This record gives sequence, C-alpha cells and structure tokens, in this order.
Amino acid sequence: MAPPAAPAAAPAPAGPKFTWGGLIDAYYMYLFNPADGANSLVGAPNPPRNFDVNTNSATLALSALTLNAAMDPVAFQLDIGYGSTGSLINGANGVVIPGPMTSTTMTPGTGGSFIVLQAYGTITLIPNLTVDFGKFYTTAGAEVVPANKNWLYSRSFLFWNIPLLHTGARANFKVSDQLSLQASLVNGWNDDPDVNAWKTFGASATFTASPMVAITATTYIGKEAPQMAAPETPGDVRILADLVAALTLSDKLGVNVNFDFVKAPTNVSADYLVGVSAMARLQIIDNLSVAGRFEFVRGHNDVASANSDLIEGTVNLGIAVGKNFELRPEFRIDHLGQSQMFSQTGDANAITGTLAALTYF
Repeated sequence: MAPPAAPAAAPAPAGPKFTWGGLIDAYYMYLFNPADGANSLVGAPNPPRNFDVNTNSATLALSALTLNAAMDPVAFQLDIGYGSTGSLINGANGVVIPGPMTSTTMTPGTGGSFIVLQAYGTITLIPNLTVDFGKFYTTAGAEVVPANKNWLYSRSFLFWNIPLLHTGARANFKVSDQLSLQASLVNGWNDDPDVNAWKTFGASATFTASPMVAITATTYIGKEAPQMAAPETPGDVRILADLVAALTLSDKLGVNVNFDFVKAPTNVSADYLVGVSAMARLQIIDNLSVAGRFEFVRGHNDVASANSDLIEGTVNLGIAVGKNFELRPEFRIDHLGQSQMFSQTGDANAITGTLAALTYF
C-alpha cells in the first residue's frame, strides 16, 4: 500500500505591498525690478512668500523619495527630502517665521536641508476608522508641499501662514461617501520636538456635496510660543480657521477658493491675519494647462490700530513632456499696501518670472 501523501505546505505569509514615489523640483527665478545695488535675492530681508525665494540662481527646491508599505490592517508612510524647501521648513520649527507684513529674517539653511516630511504608521481599527501616529502633512490649506501636486508652482501667502507639518496622532472617520471627519492631537505647527508644554488640537470635516463640489473646514487650536525655561507657555492661544471649497466645473476646468483666519499668527507684528486666495486651472490640451491665482491677505495690529495688506496675482503654464516631466513657466506680481516697500525692489511691487522643472514618478 502506498504511503499517505505528505500534507501540503502552509502558504507563506503575504508580505507588505510597497509603493514608491519620487520628485525632483528645481527652478530659476528672475526679479524684474530689483532695487539699485540689490543682489536680487527675494529671500532677504522681508520675503512676502516662501518656497521659491532665490532669484538669479538655479535652485534645487526639493528632491524627495516616498515609500508606502501596506499590510492590512496596518500601513506605513515615509517621505524624505533634501533641498531649499527642507531648509525653509526646518527653520520654521519652533522659531518665528516670516509671514506677510514682517521684517523678520530667517537665515537660509536653518536646521539643514535634509528633512523628514512624513513618517507615520496607520492602523485600521474598524471599517472606515483609521488612526495615524507620527509625522504628517497638515490637513489645512488648498496647497501642499510637493510642487507637482499643486496647480501653480509658487505657493500662496496663506500657505506659509498655516502649519505645514504636524507630529502626533490623528483619527480619520469616513461617515459616508459625502462626509469625512478628522480629529488630531499634535505638538503644534511644524514642531518636532515640541517647544512648549501645550498640545494643539485639530479638527476637520470634508463634505462632498456632489462630484462637482467639495468643502473642507479645518481648525487648529493651541499655544505655539517657545516656553524655554518659563514655568508657563507664554503668548496667546493661536487659532486657525481654514476653509477650502473645491469646484470641478468640467473635466478640464477646476476652481479652488481658500479662506483663512489666524489669531496670534507666526507674524509677530499682527494680532490676527485674514485672507482669501482664489485659483483656477484649465486643461487646454493633453500636455498644456494654464492656471491663475489672485490673493488678498490682511494683517491687523491692535496696538497700532493699523492694517498691513498683501495682494498677489500669478499666472502659470503647465507644459507636460511625457507622463513624468513638466515645465512650469510662471509670472507673478506681489504688491504691498499701506505705502510699504519691498527692500529688494525699493517700491511696493515685486515682479518675478520663474521657470520650474518637475520630474516625478
């Protein structure tokens, strides 16, 4: 009689599913109206904008690699980068950062050019409920750090006056196809480690009214001033109220409107900041798009009973070469109100032209 067959070997456990991504973001920017004798550096000493801050220079803004590893019910996300964007964000960790209407100078390279943009784990507790813990991008705003995922190359004033990164934990709950909720408890705005004993609470809700309309409301509340050796955290509670309306008018035309109110902003010369940014993007043909943005931001100082205004207008072309490369020529005018002047131009306007090259996968 033949011996019994050996039992089948148990299948090897399935490993995680890996998804890689990458970005090379470089630009050259020209300042059309520099002041006499200026070295044409938009980044000094009172920049109205950030991320693209160098003129008359070829700049590596960001070289980044991303990795997602998923194995139900957990996942892992890691985004690391190097470049001037890393220096800017690292410099915003626990220090006063320049925003509209301030003369605060941030030394380029503060904190180094290498940056961990995201590093967090995700666990699915029940269907439609996940928890992230680690370091992640903010939920606020109509723009993101990776330039290739934005409609325009340069960022709005508002984007630099909201948090960029958070370290902590957040819960995400999909109530229905129309409503998603999020709650977070984090160190604060860009802080890793935290600079005081406070923690910042965040809440967000996204309502998708139809395939054409999505509205996201986000708030972050907490003290952000460095505590140093003080027994209590100084300063006022910072409150951000952020609203984004995304309108998909057709398969070729989209419109985004972003409204922000910030109490006790990073801009130390203002008690509150309020602004609105409207942008639109039109896909003309498969490899050519045009986008524009108009923005108004006001900072108010209670003691001086004075306002400081910034107005910005930008137009951008997106020229795709294949599926993984894009050229973005962009023209932008920044205007200061209340008879203010840009030190690098000697008048109320800063007029720039930028050519950016984005390679990504």
